[in-house]
Amino acid sequence: MRERFPNLDIRENVWFVHDGKVITSAGGARSFEAAMYLCDVLYGPDVTNDLAGGLVLEYNLADYPHLIINQEKEN
Repeated sequence: MRERFPNLDIRENVWFVHDGKVITSAGGARSFEAAMYLCDVLYGPDVTNDLAGGLVLEYNLADYPHLIINQEKEN
């Protein structure tokens, strides 16, 4: 991928990246971590933990390799 898109900032060894208004993930089976993180950002930990319980998942952000570059709230 680097050869085809040399200007792309590729981050390895992370499952998702949050940069401002954009959240990207490794995709496939690893997309649920980014989705759970987005739920946490939008609705808070109580809703996220309830959702994780309903999906029979254990959600703990610290367990997932991720990168938060810029999390400023936009108006």
